[in-house]
Amino acid sequence: MTTTELEEPLEALQDLGFSEIEALVYTYLLQNEASTGYRVSHAIGKPTANTYKAIASLQDQGAVLVDEGENRVVRAVPPKELLSQMSRDFQDRTKSAAEALAELNLEVVDDRVYALKSAGQVLERARVMLGRAKGMVLADIFPEILEELKGDFIKAAARGCLVTVKVYDPTELTGCECILQPDGRRVFSRWPGQQLSLVIDAEEHLLALFDDGLKDVHQAVWSRSTFLSCLHHNHLAMEHLVTLYSARRQESMEGADAAFQEHLNLSVLASSPSGLQTLKSRYGR
Repeated sequence: MTTTELEEPLEALQDLGFSEIEALVYTYLLQNEASTGYRVSHAIGKPTANTYKAIASLQDQGAVLVDEGENRVVRAVPPKELLSQMSRDFQDRTKSAAEALAELNLEVVDDRVYALKSAGQVLERARVMLGRAKGMVLADIFPEILEELKGDFIKAAARGCLVTVKVYDPTELTGCECILQPDGRRVFSRWPGQQLSLVIDAEEHLLALFDDGLKDVHQAVWSRSTFLSCLHHNHLAMEHLVTLYSARRQESMEGADAAFQEHLNLSVLASSPSGLQTLKSRYGR
């Protein structure tokens, strides 16, 4: 492979925690027969001592095998085997870290609003929120984001949460109520990206605007302010009511009125979610 063709594999290995020289050694060994450290160092253009240190580190990581004979020939472990091992090791370390950190995670009142900067961070925060929802979930979500979070909405409903989701394409989510925007494609085409609005229990909320493809986040904020979350809960409840009314009105005014009345319990005062109870207790009501 040319130097240009190697850029992506080298970058991928460094993203996994390999140093530059470790990535060079490993990719060289993948493309060539088993070699001595001396031969590898000359092939990649790095000092011999540094190359041997990299080989020792790669051996500790399970990325290479070293012949214990006189010449100490080195060969690369196949990528599939290496990545599977690294994945298991990471899961084990993650579990250990979670256990060690659990006692340090003090829950305190925090009314600040925080910016989230990466797509992965936003999606993981949404999954965590849905995972800890206790009673009520409201969402307004564009199609690409919904594909990522479908299972999490369904799990929240399966735990007994009331889950109501405004969608822009015909969608089925087991146990959830999906309110379809009648002209969803038109709305979607006029909005500058993929939007997510999510509130759980009127306790915390997440607002995000992704690019198409969900590679980048234009802007995203998350907060556990119960005051702001109650307001966003009501905003989504009213959005759902207006959307539902507009859709049913196309069939009949009577049906639209009936649907509107049936869903008035989505409002924060009617549903009285735990976030509202917390807000009232904090301020003496």
